[in-house]
Amino acid sequence: MDHHLSSIAALAWCRELGLADDALSPGVLVTKVDDTANTVRVLSIGDTLAVVGPEPALSAVTTLAAPADERAVRAAAGGYAARTEVLGLCPEWTDAIRVENPLISHDPADLAELVRRCPPDDSTELGADVPDRAFVLLDDDHQPLAAASYREFQSLLADVRVLTTPEHRRLGLGATVATLCTHDALDAGLIPLWRARRDNFSARGLAAVSGYVEWGTLITVHLSAR
Repeated sequence: MDHHLSSIAALAWCRELGLADDALSPGVLVTKVDDTANTVRVLSIGDTLAVVGPEPALSAVTTLAAPADERAVRAAAGGYAARTEVLGLCPEWTDAIRVENPLISHDPADLAELVRRCPPDDSTELGADVPDRAFVLLDDDHQPLAAASYREFQSLLADVRVLTTPEHRRLGLGATVATLCTHDALDAGLIPLWRARRDNFSARGLAAVSGYVEWGTLITVHLSAR
């Protein structure tokens, strides 16, 4: 990974986690107690580990070594549900378009219709917030088949999300909208960020095809209501 891009991504995550701008130095363990949070977030970048969350779960997690393991983090935090995301960055323009002359919509209504056509576990990957930019691929009847969208992340990164209807996967539709969305983010001066569940090898493969390089992991443990 390019050192300059990695440094910018680290700065964005420092600000997201409420850390000092230079906190994510190589080989360090940095922590921040946030007793108002209902999650413990563990960011691993190589041998650097950042842990943010309420006590006493935070102290238990900080006994672990980088890179963090979801099972160990979940156990240390009290056995609550956890999610591991592999984080990737796109350092340059990569053309993975597989559909010739794709019909693209930027209409929020088309994106909403696509979400309705997908299983809830998949559609939640897009997140609940309205994206800054969206690219929805339509068929000849103007029905949405796939979409990629992004939101600015700490004004430095573009948090890219991709969704395809189950019956239209493995046809290159996701790669096509991912390319369009990623290039738009790069043109806007942002570094594209891709998140994929660790066990979602299809999404990780799509990220690689689209030019993303795996950079780190984020484990989020959802604690009981406080």
